[in-house]
Amino acid sequence: MKTITLKTPSGASKILIQEDLFNEIGDRLKKDYPNSRFAIVTDGNLEPIYGNRLKKMFPGAVFLTIPAGEASKNFERVISLCEHLLKEEFARADVLIGFGGGMVTDVAGFVASIYMRGMKYVAIPTSLLGMVDAAIGGKTGIDFMAKNIIGTFYLAKQVLIDPSLLKSFEVPSKMPGMGEVIKYAATIDKSLFDHFVPFDLETVITKSAQAKVSVVEQDFRESGQRRILNYGHTFGHAIETAANYQITHDQAISIGMVLANKVAQNLGKQNPDVGDKIKRALDQFALPTALPTALQLNQLLEYIKKDKKRTGDIINYVIVTGLGKSEIIPMKPEELVKLAK
Repeated sequence: MKTITLKTPSGASKILIQEDLFNEIGDRLKKDYPNSRFAIVTDGNLEPIYGNRLKKMFPGAVFLTIPAGEASKNFERVISLCEHLLKEEFARADVLIGFGGGMVTDVAGFVASIYMRGMKYVAIPTSLLGMVDAAIGGKTGIDFMAKNIIGTFYLAKQVLIDPSLLKSFEVPSKMPGMGEVIKYAATIDKSLFDHFVPFDLETVITKSAQAKVSVVEQDFRESGQRRILNYGHTFGHAIETAANYQITHDQAISIGMVLANKVAQNLGKQNPDVGDKIKRALDQFALPTALPTALQLNQLLEYIKKDKKRTGDIINYVIVTGLGKSEIIPMKPEELVKLAK
């Protein structure tokens, strides 16, 4: 088992990575929290697959199943979950488990952070996106007029990662979440590129988690260094919102990274060979690298202006200057869109 501990001024989060860890989670969590009750948030796609096994692992737990998809990241869903917890008389000392992909861990983490001003939270990500990004680092949130506008910084006590949950993806190129992995390779740890061929899933997950932890420990609340994790995300979030989430997060940030490379090259801060290396990796995992024909760059401007990283009318924009190297540049949204053309 690989153990990574994320330490912040707000507390610590233990990240455990082990093949077939799923089979141990019931015994492990009941031992770690012997006096707590458990509530499990999952989605409608996962409940038919894992529901019976989870019920055997956690007899007496309350199951809260929400519809799959980004549309569940809203206030109505959060209020409904809080109502269920209150009706079932859950207390601050009890444990809320988020079992699912990035949407589930975003919503469950947010609910845990606000219910009774904070209850214990454990994340069990079931997607690569969740394992390398969404479940790690304490960001929670829901969508409100734009992507992840309302949320909190709230660490999971534990993040339990079982790579075997991804075995259904026999072909790595069909595994959603590789966009975030390539982001880490481009901005923090270029050695990740070495594990794409042949593809080493457990190493990819572990090195991605280590990359994110290394940044979050320096800047938990994203006031400085953590902003580099937003490489590809300024355009990416705008693309998701403009497309009414018919484009996945992974696909959107892939396009966003290519646009970020155009910006960097137009600023004279990136050698085209760097952008080409990143694009080849995106192509390898069948990720899009161009805007859909139904979207134009100028359409994204209104959504970029709502970006969380905005300071006044300035966006703190992330570019890659070399593999494993990045820079944050303040610029106006209009200037950013012009440079991406």
